[in-house]
Amino acid sequence: MRKILVIMPLLVLGCVNKLREDRLYLKEIKAKNKIIEWFYYSNVSSTSADYVLLCDTINGKNDTVINSTNIKDVRFINDTITLFFYGKPKNYDDYLIIKKTIGDFKITIDTNSVSNGPIPSRESYLKKQ
Repeated sequence: MRKILVIMPLLVLGCVNKLREDRLYLKEIKAKNKIIEWFYYSNVSSTSADYVLLCDTINGKNDTVINSTNIKDVRFINDTITLFFYGKPKNYDDYLIIKKTIGDFKITIDTNSVSNGPIPSRESYLKKQ
């Protein structure tokens, strides 16, 4: 019984999610005084939703552009954030409605990306703090 009382707190403390540290980045794009971050959280599960955030480097505020499970790519050209999806934007089984603008930027979507079979593995990296 004492072993369980000692082991349980250790397990709980070991499982605490350090969200910022668990981010695996796929891409970061500098856009004026902002940074577009595309990442997912490190999970044991086979599918983890991707996040695209617009981070203001001056005041430190973050706005979520999208949280989706079928993003293929994110690009930024001429004040426009373009999101590429494998089919219609969705988060697991729920289809998403995407804002047309965020901050000073326009958002466009491309749903013409095609996946033959499983989505290929992606290279991610941990961000240096």
